[in-house]
Amino acid sequence: MANDFTYRADHVGSLLPPAGLVEARAKHARGEIATSGLREAENAAVKSAVDMQRSVGIAVVTDGGFRCANATAVPLDGNRLATTEAAPLREATRRPIKVAVAAARRIDTGESLEDALARVAIVKKEIEALIAAGVDYIQLDAPGYAGLLDAQKLDELLKLDTSALSGIQRPDNVRIAIYLEPGIGRPHSIGGHQALAERLFTELPVDRFLLPFDGASDIGFEPLRLVPKDKLVVLGLVSATTAALEDVDKLMGQIDIAAKSIDGDSLALSPASGFATSGKSGGQLSEADQRRKLELVVDAATRWWGFAM
Repeated sequence: MANDFTYRADHVGSLLPPAGLVEARAKHARGEIATSGLREAENAAVKSAVDMQRSVGIAVVTDGGFRCANATAVPLDGNRLATTEAAPLREATRRPIKVAVAAARRIDTGESLEDALARVAIVKKEIEALIAAGVDYIQLDAPGYAGLLDAQKLDELLKLDTSALSGIQRPDNVRIAIYLEPGIGRPHSIGGHQALAERLFTELPVDRFLLPFDGASDIGFEPLRLVPKDKLVVLGLVSATTAALEDVDKLMGQIDIAAKSIDGDSLALSPASGFATSGKSGGQLSEADQRRKLELVVDAATRWWGFAM
């Protein structure tokens, strides 16, 4: 059914900042405009992003990350995202909304795990505040899992992320996902060892896994058979860093292959990363390219499942 909060046409969240917002940030950094002027530019950019996502038919709306990538951003305090991102986004649209939260990690090798866990408690408060603010979909951005072969490292990552996500009370419509960030130059892999992949899928208390498969020379969906039946996998098959548009029939074929390892009703489709990533990795995407990519996700999702929601 189309109202099961499956969000077949998904995306990682960040969007290319429009030129007006980039210019406003530069002026604010130089002291040429006040913070109020920067906020006006952010509001205009978010409104445009919301309108774009609605017009292409994307299933869940984000603010593009336009309110957090500026010089006035402050660290998480347990309620910052609910106040600065969720509240204005909720006012801007009646569609389901998504907010991403950065997972806590050791700042460097010298930081103790206990200090990192102290920041995990703040991440958990942010998630609970987002739910209270009416956010439908919360995405934990979690680096470190891609290509993981070290069981000890996995123990640490799972301890950090399960601590942030366990025991959270939420309405039935709220979805919590984890995006397994591949990292720059890292292999697009959900794990090179079956036992580690199984632990990842079974121990993380989430509804959805966003898995980047774009760029993999040999897309291996076989580990998806280890995903519990009550969890959904979002296949990141569309590049958000290269302008060339994927062939929709090829995408459909890749979903067909994935559905041999996991029930097709437990799958969704998305770009492999946020679009803002393209600027960091030397990509040449334009806003028009970004729109075409999201339209492709919606088109393929509608063809395969019959709807994008």
